[in-house]
Amino acid sequence: MRGGGALVDSPTVSTAPDEMIGTARYATQEIGRLDLDARLDLIAAGARAIAAEAQQIEDTAVADAGQARKFARREIGSALDLLDALPDLADAIRPRDVPARSGTTRLEYAPYGVVFGWHSANSPIWVPTLIAASAFAGGNAVLSRPSRRVGSTTARVLEALTYRWPLGAVQVVTAPPDEAEALIAAPGIGAVVAHASTATCRRHMARLSAAYEAGATLRPYIPEASGNDAMIVLDGADMDRAADAAALGGFANAGQLCMAAKRIIVERSARDEFVPRLLEAVGALVTGPADDERTDVAPIAPAALTRAISDLDEALAAGGKVLTGGESPEVGLSPTVVLLPGSALHVRLWRDESFAPLRGLAVADDPRHAVALANDTPFGLGAAVFGPHEKAMTVATALKGARITVNEGPLYQDPHLVVGGIGDSGLAGARPKVEQLVFARRTHVAARG
Repeated sequence: MRGGGALVDSPTVSTAPDEMIGTARYATQEIGRLDLDARLDLIAAGARAIAAEAQQIEDTAVADAGQARKFARREIGSALDLLDALPDLADAIRPRDVPARSGTTRLEYAPYGVVFGWHSANSPIWVPTLIAASAFAGGNAVLSRPSRRVGSTTARVLEALTYRWPLGAVQVVTAPPDEAEALIAAPGIGAVVAHASTATCRRHMARLSAAYEAGATLRPYIPEASGNDAMIVLDGADMDRAADAAALGGFANAGQLCMAAKRIIVERSARDEFVPRLLEAVGALVTGPADDERTDVAPIAPAALTRAISDLDEALAAGGKVLTGGESPEVGLSPTVVLLPGSALHVRLWRDESFAPLRGLAVADDPRHAVALANDTPFGLGAAVFGPHEKAMTVATALKGARITVNEGPLYQDPHLVVGGIGDSGLAGARPKVEQLVFARRTHVAARG
């Protein structure tokens, strides 16, 4: 076992990629000596270490990733919730006998070997924890590639999680982007999990396709890509609860979450009741520096801000109207809601993922129209619906998406309500990663005599 020491200072962080794969493949042999319960015990020890180091992780996320303290704390809580739930999720991969016409058939789940995780910058705590813990539960080793601007945060989290695991069970890739991306198709990589934009995931898959043409071994590619989730508010909903959910669900982490509420749709008969409450809830959000305990929405990176201002300008030129927010000298863009007429629903703010504190609001004639507006997108991560139970359930069952909440906010925290997508948001839907990072193996033994 590896013992203590900072992963961020470890030589395994900067080793050449081919050497890292070799180290990881050796680690899988060590991990293979552990049964599922032993692996879960080590993961539980890692959870305790993360909890013990929560303040240091939070401080690093604020300084390194620019996350507001409130959200960094939330991410740590989500990571710990996941680790606590992992034994229940891992029951799905326990060996068991399955029906056989004669003799016996045993169903087991085997690791792919080395899992390469490609992580985006917006979630430097929860996503690496999700991938590493799920991979470890299945018996894999992990190469973790965080965005370079949040590498210290991810390294600190993974060091805490894996301090008792065999050396090389997890390694942080700090190679330049193109060199790191080459690992997707590298010999020895058993599976790839990418949390990235849809454009990045498409580029990854194109790279894999070219490698396959050249003879590379096939491997699962599991994308968790962009989202453009709708939040629908129906007549008869608890308007205060819906407004609070839209404010948190739309603007937490400065709106930079794949499963955030990015398109707000309100039934026309509920508009006058809901919109003032929404504007009040959004207006109450505190903007300011990431390190301020009061801050809800911190500044975003310059490139994201430039894109957001461009999207806002396009929406206004098409007839949109700012209901609250706008450009801000303090944070660049304060939490902004833009009312979009039906003629403006072709703009990027509505059609594409807005990774900023900027949200579009549209009015639907009735529940059927709300569903049509929500489903008019190539993305399929999830959606949220607020309204009277039967009415909301009718709408929910018609929505395209893999993670639907009813009278709960889109950021509802429950590790059993896993994130996943279809269409331009993903391939597998909302399936636990621990199930995706193993393959099923059936062994049949003939009946005796």
